[in-house]
Amino acid sequence: MDATILIIGSGSLARAISYSLALLLSRPHRVIVCARSRDQLNEIIYVSRAKAASAQSPVKFDSVEFDAESGDVGSLLSSLQPDILVNCASYYSPWEWIHQPSSWTHLLRSAGFGFTLPLQAAFAIKFAKAVAAHSRPVLFINGCYPDAVNPLLRALGLPVFCGVGNIALVAASLRSSLGLMPGQRLQVMAHHLHLYTPKPGVDEAQAWVDGKHCENVTGLLVNQRTSSGLEVNKVIGCTAAVLLRNIIDGRDVETHVPGPFGLPGGYPVHVVGARMELNLPANLSECEAIAWNERIAVADGVKILSNGNVEFGEETKLAFRQYLPRISDGFRASEIDKVTQSMLELRERLTREKVQLHKAYNT
Repeated sequence: MDATILIIGSGSLARAISYSLALLLSRPHRVIVCARSRDQLNEIIYVSRAKAASAQSPVKFDSVEFDAESGDVGSLLSSLQPDILVNCASYYSPWEWIHQPSSWTHLLRSAGFGFTLPLQAAFAIKFAKAVAAHSRPVLFINGCYPDAVNPLLRALGLPVFCGVGNIALVAASLRSSLGLMPGQRLQVMAHHLHLYTPKPGVDEAQAWVDGKHCENVTGLLVNQRTSSGLEVNKVIGCTAAVLLRNIIDGRDVETHVPGPFGLPGGYPVHVVGARMELNLPANLSECEAIAWNERIAVADGVKILSNGNVEFGEETKLAFRQYLPRISDGFRASEIDKVTQSMLELRERLTREKVQLHKAYNT
């Protein structure tokens, strides 16, 4: 039976996923992209359809105008009946510092990525709640900081299958740098933090090829880490599209995903259609793998505890202490809506305080 994939968002990740699906899908599955801008939707659907036509792929592309902030997700699910919902919408833009530098973007670049958790989580929470209340099963995949947002969803008792990107990108980069053949087995442990070179004292990503631990991971990831974010997002979109194809076609594969079942960080997994399990190296237990990712999470700026407490790393604490001191010592997952609202108010205030940092960031 052909499947319906619903992608919410119109940024570079949503586009990269849709464009990759146009070339990867060989059955008349349906891909629906939702966003509030009709002009952007028209662009995405045109390119997706044209790519599919060039490959003579039978996949069908449609679009629906939908405002993630004010729209009724329940009604959207009822009208479209998707099999998979992919969230690419958040209040955080990684490109804002390039196009609209301000005191806000300066803060984001100095506070540690964990500072963005509430902004990344808001729509994911809204969509997960709608999925939980929907009349039929929907696989929810979150593309916004899944290494930390997915554990938050789990703490709130909300459904999430996994994320996309991050460890999947690292694994693709390593497979490319190592020149691995299709039959060779690659297993990677990595967190969002490993998109970049870790600071001294923080573990590098770990990799095993055919069960043997791989050396010089840092050197193997140089090309990824020196490429621009927009270019890297094209690879992330491709890895996400491959995952979606494997799920809806019921393929039996070994791959890598961030935040599987709401776990922190990223892991190697075994996927058979919509069933997934961890696929760890023989010398690494599940408890050890989770604990390792939790240590990296602190270095990335935020850790979500199993009891629902959210804690920040030192740099992120200092940023909150300066601007939102009541949040600096963390908060309960159940308080996320209030925290997000406080951060949105802070963003509005700081974006009005324009600073001329664009030149400094590009020298």
